[in-house]
Amino acid sequence: MIRFISGMFGSDSTVDEEKYTRSGYSGTNAGRTISYDPSLINALKKDHYTLIDIFQRIWSEGYEKQDFRQLSQLLTQFKSGFQAHLIKENVRFYVYLEQALAGDAHTLQIVKDFRTDMNEIANAVVQFCKRYTHEAFTQEMNRDFKRDYQKIGEALTRRVTLEENELYTLYQPS
Repeated sequence: MIRFISGMFGSDSTVDEEKYTRSGYSGTNAGRTISYDPSLINALKKDHYTLIDIFQRIWSEGYEKQDFRQLSQLLTQFKSGFQAHLIKENVRFYVYLEQALAGDAHTLQIVKDFRTDMNEIANAVVQFCKRYTHEAFTQEMNRDFKRDYQKIGEALTRRVTLEENELYTLYQPS
């Protein structure tokens, strides 16, 4: 599973598996389970860049051209990449922060609120992708797509900006 997810964004899965193993992950809550990874933030930012590119192509190569087959393929690609990014973020980023900030209740609560917000956005993104992953659109779908695409785009833009400018700065070696 780790090899598949790591492969989604072109990273070296063998290196990632070794880091994961060295991190001491034991599947229990006793002690630290995730070690600091100095390359993680750059990897998460690279994911953002890749996802933004696919999201823009959904519009330009799919919807604008009314190429619903291409649109469907891009939505599937976006959803898979987005979910892989969330898994990476949840397992490697949030777990580490929650461990590192265990003694700082205020900042820890802010991190947990960010995580909750991301889960809500994730649900909306997945529902959007599922709704429009069809090779033909009904009139209703065609009418609603632009509005839904803009809403998702606004939520993702806000989130990526917050993560990269605020949240990711908390990720430091402990």
